[in-house]
Amino acid sequence: MADDKEIRDAIERERHPQRKYTKRELREMESLLRKIREYGDEREFMQFLRGIGLSDESPRFAEAVRLYRSLKPGKP
Repeated sequence: MADDKEIRDAIERERHPQRKYTKRELREMESLLRKIREYGDEREFMQFLRGIGLSDESPRFAEAVRLYRSLKPGKP
């Protein structure tokens, strides 16, 4: 499971949405999201989304959560 430090670090890097990402940062984000998907829960995923600047009311936020739910093991 992703530890709190990894999540906090990723969120802190994402606080500035206009910023360009390095390849390393993108790989780290992908790794963190993979860990959240594999071992985390919906709450952690939502925390990540909020950390990158998506609000709960955003259609993109709702779509990402819907997609996350569909990817969790045991879902039809």
